[in-house]
Amino acid sequence: MRRLDELEVEHLLFSDTVARLATIDSHGYPHVTPIWFLCVDGVFHLTSYVGRPHLDRIVRNPRVGLVIDVEAALRPDGERPNKQVRVIGDATVSPDRGGVWTARIRTKYVDAATCAADNVARERALITVVPRTITAVASI
Repeated sequence: MRRLDELEVEHLLFSDTVARLATIDSHGYPHVTPIWFLCVDGVFHLTSYVGRPHLDRIVRNPRVGLVIDVEAALRPDGERPNKQVRVIGDATVSPDRGGVWTARIRTKYVDAATCAADNVARERALITVVPRTITAVASI
């Protein structure tokens, strides 16, 4: 295992790779939710429809984890090399007023024409994750 260099981390964080958000339920069990994200100035921003269970879990316990990872194609030796950024941090939930963050995040994953045509009128909440630690590694 090796550490990712700064350029590799930037490439992974700015790609259209889906993050996995880990939250803890009231019984202490983890739940993992695939979710789009945007990293701005070292802070992770995600949005979700209001009323989703992971939002309630964050309000009860703001300690979360995020993983952003990719795997390469299968090699002849049977390995699938991977790169990953793992985040442990504290999250807050607030209204995504006017859908500002939702729009910013969507442009990372969906082309502008599709974004303009989509109806994103459903109320969404903003999840802001401030990292305590970030680990960025590759399997080879």
